[in-house]
Amino acid sequence: MGKITLIIALFLLVSCNKNSNFARDNNDKKSGVYVKRNTFINLPGLYYFNDIDILVKEFKEGTIVYGLFDLHSKLLYQRDINNSISNHMKWTIYIDDKGEIWFYNADYQETNVFIIDGKKGIFIKDGKKLPSIPVELSKFIKN
Repeated sequence: MGKITLIIALFLLVSCNKNSNFARDNNDKKSGVYVKRNTFINLPGLYYFNDIDILVKEFKEGTIVYGLFDLHSKLLYQRDINNSISNHMKWTIYIDDKGEIWFYNADYQETNVFIIDGKKGIFIKDGKKLPSIPVELSKFIKN
């Protein structure tokens, strides 16, 4: 009975470790980075902010798209693949001190924001309806 319990415990330990959201290996391409407010994201990867996952994906030909997901991996917003960006452009994703997620691209003259609203969010791309652009993002835009 003791050997069976040990084998089951070992099996559960190994299984839970593979699927754990907290086990992060820097060499693992699927691992993510936890980010805080006032953070710029300029590289492909998986980023965790509060209850939002931000995935920035670079394809082999250099095309970059990004998406926002909730805790249950439900898509909240995704950049259109037909209107993609690349690392040859000046772009950033910025999380401001209010927790709003800003998207900026100089080549398309785009400034958009995703405002977290409970379990959902509101994506604003109309320049007339945008809240005031954070100072740090304004500095990035001017440089």
